[in-house]
Amino acid sequence: MAGSTQIASPRGVFVGQAIRNDRLCQDHYALRLLLPAFPSTRPGQFVQLQCRTLGPQQGYREVDWPTDHPPRLSQPELTGKEPLLRRPLSLAGRREVAGGVELDLIYRAIGIGTHWLAGVKEGTPLSVLGPLGNAFPISATKRHAFAVGGGVGIPPMLYLAEALVAAGKTVVAFSGARTRGLLPLTLDGDCAPCPDGSARPCVREFAERGAASVVATDDGSAGFHGLLSDALDRRLDRKDIAPDDLVVYTCGPEGLMRAVGEACAARGIECYVAMERHMACGAGTCQSCVCKVRADNEQGWEFRLCCTDGPVFDARQIVW
Repeated sequence: MAGSTQIASPRGVFVGQAIRNDRLCQDHYALRLLLPAFPSTRPGQFVQLQCRTLGPQQGYREVDWPTDHPPRLSQPELTGKEPLLRRPLSLAGRREVAGGVELDLIYRAIGIGTHWLAGVKEGTPLSVLGPLGNAFPISATKRHAFAVGGGVGIPPMLYLAEALVAAGKTVVAFSGARTRGLLPLTLDGDCAPCPDGSARPCVREFAERGAASVVATDDGSAGFHGLLSDALDRRLDRKDIAPDDLVVYTCGPEGLMRAVGEACAARGIECYVAMERHMACGAGTCQSCVCKVRADNEQGWEFRLCCTDGPVFDARQIVW
């Protein structure tokens, strides 16, 4: 896809050890894995994490399939709390450390797999498939960047903000949730988010990376009272940054990404979206994570895979 950064680094299956699995808010957890080695990564890429105990599985047996009714299944891989399929998680950070590589993953415990993951203890080995997907492109010339993340779309913005600041960009992170209790970030008690949507170093995780923040909650329990896309609109309407000197990146609910993409298109601002779809394999085999993109053919669009063609796309190419 034009504009996104395709990654040539190899992918593989690696075993890492959980060294942190802390609850951040009502539903979100921060998992840190230590791996002896892991291929190079870029912001926007993701991994497929196996949410089950490693090693030989116990209790499996053959089940007869009757001709007159479905089989009665009781095996743990079908009825238990350890799902067979891996779960896709965006990279929230990466560090080279003594003894290997640390990967940061932030997830919301909302289904069987992530609820199992929430119970992982320090020292637990976990299987990681990756790195997968393409990456957010970083402009060589544009000086300003807005990183817009809603809910589970916030984690890749942390990794991106760090890379943008390292590249010399002025970064503002826009973070949103339905309510303060679902925001997986630490608000600075001495520097509260502005209700009018002005940027300030009010989020510890972004401030540590050199980025100012705007926070929005649907119920007004923190920062701007309203949709995150409305907070972004208000900021763009200030017109103090030239459209050709700004790149906007976004990840989160599809409604948010569409609103951000359309707001940027109307103003002539470069914008990239990290699309989210249910993924079974993460490597292009199952063909389950399709999205529509514009194409020069009779129907005007075609399907592309979020896992291999994306997840990062130029927002102008998406057919919402």
